[in-house]
Amino acid sequence: MIYINLLLIFIFLIFIHELGHYFSARIFKARVTDFSIGFGKPILQYKDKNNTNWKLSIIPLGGYVKIKGLESIFQNNNSTDFDIDSFQYLKFYQKIIVLLAGSFFNIISAWLCLFIILFFFGISSYSPEIGNVLKDSPAERNEIKIGDTILKINDENIYQFSDIPRYINKQKNIKLEILRNNEIITKEIELDYNNNLGKYIIGISSTSEPTIKKYLLIQSFYQSIIFIPNYYYLTFNYLIKSIQNNTIVNEISGPIGIVKMADQLMLDKIKGILFLFIMISLFVGLFNLLPIPLLDGGHIVYFTLRYFFSDTLPHLVTRIYLTIGLFILSFLFIFVTLNDIFYK
Repeated sequence: MIYINLLLIFIFLIFIHELGHYFSARIFKARVTDFSIGFGKPILQYKDKNNTNWKLSIIPLGGYVKIKGLESIFQNNNSTDFDIDSFQYLKFYQKIIVLLAGSFFNIISAWLCLFIILFFFGISSYSPEIGNVLKDSPAERNEIKIGDTILKINDENIYQFSDIPRYINKQKNIKLEILRNNEIITKEIELDYNNNLGKYIIGISSTSEPTIKKYLLIQSFYQSIIFIPNYYYLTFNYLIKSIQNNTIVNEISGPIGIVKMADQLMLDKIKGILFLFIMISLFVGLFNLLPIPLLDGGHIVYFTLRYFFSDTLPHLVTRIYLTIGLFILSFLFIFVTLNDIFYK
């Protein structure tokens, strides 16, 4: 059942991405001839009233939406399709919107899933009560004890444990108000700088029992919104550190790597399925916007150049663009696949 759920996640991710392209193309009245989940021979197919052939194909490692006139752009100009319902007939900004729509749908669907998790499963928070004090830390040196409750940092009220790092920020010295046995104690503390984390730390951790609150509309909306930029920021920093530490090979996983770790991802539970969908969907949304030829981001760069050159780019440039894209994507696919097989 775990592997079936994983396959369904991949299929739904592809469907969401391609639906973005399909929906935006249809808004601008461009004809979509094919909507395929997977590649190769179709297992199931259906043609709707708009003459779009919907297909579920045998190899579920991707998908595509075939928009009339899009492929002809990469051929000689003489064969370019300028029909009113073709991609080439669209205005420049409409083409960019169609190309962006797939990633936009991925990111929006990830946000919606996260909002559902936070709203229905609840938001976990920890009280500002100290559950542990690290040895030889600023907290221990200043006689902060387990069970103390932090009330204020630099005169800012602390309501939950996650407020603490935010109010410490990058300050070396802080003023701390704590509650101990119904007595308020004030301490001036000099923090230690942690080179691995790149910030000052006090050396405390929370209790192990979180408070879970459900059906909080505003808080769920806010936390689901700020999660996305934080996810990208932390992921970028993590990758930079992996490159600097020469551990990037061990950190990269593709479809095979995910399959091998499937039994560790709680895919037998709805929450685990949603969390994996969120992570992969956010990755797919950003990855497709990279300026790599043949990806959506590469297409955006290509059509931007065509726009500034009044659609007069030499066909040699187009051939080079397609060749580079094919080489980069083939290399990435082979590298990630071999890495998954031999090093995971």
